[in-house]
Amino acid sequence: MSDLLHIEVSPQGENSISRSISKEFLAAFNEKNPNAVIITHDLATETMPHLDGETINAGYTPEADRSAEAQAKHAYRLGLIQEVNEAKNILISTPMWNFAVPSVLKAWIDQIIIPGAVNVTGKVTVIVSQGGSYAEGAPRAGWDWQSGYLKQVFNSIGATDVEVILSEFGLAGVVPSMADFADHKVASIAAAKEAAKVRAVA
Repeated sequence: MSDLLHIEVSPQGENSISRSISKEFLAAFNEKNPNAVIITHDLATETMPHLDGETINAGYTPEADRSAEAQAKHAYRLGLIQEVNEAKNILISTPMWNFAVPSVLKAWIDQIIIPGAVNVTGKVTVIVSQGGSYAEGAPRAGWDWQSGYLKQVFNSIGATDVEVILSEFGLAGVVPSMADFADHKVASIAAAKEAAKVRAVA
C-alpha cells in the first residue's frame, strides 16, 4: 500500500509547467508526510505498453489457457491495478496535447481499467497544463477534451474525491501571437501551484 501513487507525463523536464506544479504538491505532501511511501511512474522515460489483442483477450481467457506471454501481460496489468487500488492518494500531472491526453497517459489508463478489478478508494488530484485557455468566453471554449475526461475516468472506477487543477496560457512567450497573455500565464501558474499545495495537505 502506498501513501501516494504519482504519475508524471510531460517530456519537457525542467521546462515543464505541469511538473513544476506537481513539484509544489510533492513538497507540501512530503512535508506533512515525511515517511510517506510514494510510487512514481514517469511516463516520459518509462515504457507504458499500449494494449494489444493478446493483452485484451487474456482478461477473457482462463489462466490455464493463456500463453506465457499473455499471462505476463495480464499480470503486468494487475500489478498496475493493485497500485491504484491500494493508493491513499493519486497524483496525475500532465500537459494537454491536441485538446486531449498524451497517448502515454491513455496507455496507462487503458492498462488499469479492467471492470471488476479496479476500484479507486483514494483521493485523486489531476494537474493539467494547457497551452491556451478553453474557459467559457475564450475563442476555443469547449475544446478541452482532457480535464473532464480524466475526472470521468476516475469517477467511473470508484473515485469520489477528484480535483482537477488547471494552468492556462502555457504557450504565452513561446508562440508570438500569445505574447499579450504572458501576465495571465504567470498568474495562472502561480494560482495552480497554490491550489496544488493546499490540495496536498487537505
